[in-house]
Amino acid sequence: MKRWPLIVAASIAASASAWSAVDGRWGAAAVLIGAAATGIASLLLTPGSRRVSGTRTVQLAVDPRLLAIKRKSIAEELGLLEDAQDLQRSVFEVSAELVGCVDEADARLRFAAAMRRYWSCTAADLLVWERGTWRSLGGPANGAAPALASPVALPEEGTGDLVLDLSPGVDGQAALVLRGARLQPSLIGRSAADQRYVADVLRTQLALSLRRVILYADLQSLARLDPLTGTHRRWYGEARLREQVDAGEVVAVAMVDIDFFKRFNDDYGHAVGDQVLAAVGRELNAHLRTGDLVCRYGGEEFLVILPDTPPAGAMQVAERLRVAVAGIAGLPSQVTVSIGLACCHQDETFEKLVERADVALYAAKKAGRNRLLLAEDGAESFLRTTSRRTRQGAGTESAMYRAMAGEKPKPADE
Repeated sequence: MKRWPLIVAASIAASASAWSAVDGRWGAAAVLIGAAATGIASLLLTPGSRRVSGTRTVQLAVDPRLLAIKRKSIAEELGLLEDAQDLQRSVFEVSAELVGCVDEADARLRFAAAMRRYWSCTAADLLVWERGTWRSLGGPANGAAPALASPVALPEEGTGDLVLDLSPGVDGQAALVLRGARLQPSLIGRSAADQRYVADVLRTQLALSLRRVILYADLQSLARLDPLTGTHRRWYGEARLREQVDAGEVVAVAMVDIDFFKRFNDDYGHAVGDQVLAAVGRELNAHLRTGDLVCRYGGEEFLVILPDTPPAGAMQVAERLRVAVAGIAGLPSQVTVSIGLACCHQDETFEKLVERADVALYAAKKAGRNRLLLAEDGAESFLRTTSRRTRQGAGTESAMYRAMAGEKPKPADE
C-alpha cells in the first residue's frame, strides 16, 4: 500500500525525461530532477496512510526546505524549457522568412537580417568560392574572405567577425561573415557554448537557403543561356533590347550571320557545324565590351546589342567582331561572318530597329559576304544621339516619342 507515492514519483521522473528530449544539453538536468523527485517522494511517506471510502489518502511530511529545493529545481527546468521553446520558435520564424529567398542579390540582406536577431553587425558578406576565387553575392565584399577552420567562428571577446561555414549548401565553399559582430540582448549573458549552439542551428538553416538560391541561379542560367554557343537566348536578348529602346536610351544593334554555314554541315557533318557555332559564340563573347550583350537569334545568326553606342563606335565594335571571327583557328576551313548594323532612331521601336539591321545584313551578304554594312539612317538629326533622361532635362524630347509613351501633349502656352 505504500508503493503509490513511488508511482507518483516515477511519473514525475518520466515527465522530466520527456522534457529532456527538447534539447540534449539540458536533458541531464531534467533527469536529475526526476531522480530527485523519486527520492523525495519516498522520504515524505509516513505511516499515517489510511483508506477512506475505498480510496487511499497519503499524508506527506511537509518540510519547507525540501519543498523550496523542489520549487527551485522545477523553476529552473521550466526556464530552460522556455528558452528552448523560444529558440525553436525563432529558428522556425527564420526558416519561414527565408523560404521566399531565391535571388542572390536578396540573399545577403535576408541572411544578415536573420542573424541580427542574435548578433548586430556593421556589415555582412555572403561569399561563394567559384573558379578559384571568392565571389561576393549581393554586392562587393566589405573585407577579406575568412579561413573556414570550423563550422562556427565566434567573434573574439565580443567583437570582431562572426563566421558561419555554409559550405554544405554549395558544391565547394561558402561563408556568411558578420563584420564587427556584437551580441544582441537575446544572447547577452549566455555562455560561449550556448552562443555557438544558436549560431550552428542558424548556420544549418542558412546553408539550406543558400542551396536553394544557387539552384535557382543555375536554373535561370539554363533558361537564359544557349548551351552550345554560350551566348544568351533570343528571348532574353529581345527583352533587354526592348527595355533599352522603350527607355529612350542610345543603342545600336548588329545582326551577325555565319557565311556559308550550310556548307560546314554538308561537307563535314553536323558535329563540325556545332564546333563552328560554339567557336563563333566564344569569339563574340570574348570581344564585346562590358555592358554589351550577344544572343543567338536563329540557327547561325547572332544579335549583338551595343548600349550607349553612337554609329562610329558601333562600327568599330562590329569590325572588331568580324576580324576576330575570321581569325578563328582549328576548324576545317576559315569561318567568316557578315554583319548588318543599325543605330536607334529617336522614335523607333525595337522591332523596327532589328528589322533595319537585318536588311543591312542581307545587303552585306549580297555584296560579297565577310563585310560590315551600316543601315541607311537618313538625316543625322533623326538618330537618337542622347538618352531620354538627357532630352527630358533639356526639354528637347520629341512630341512623337511623348505620344508613343502615352504622355499628354503640353499646352501651347507652356
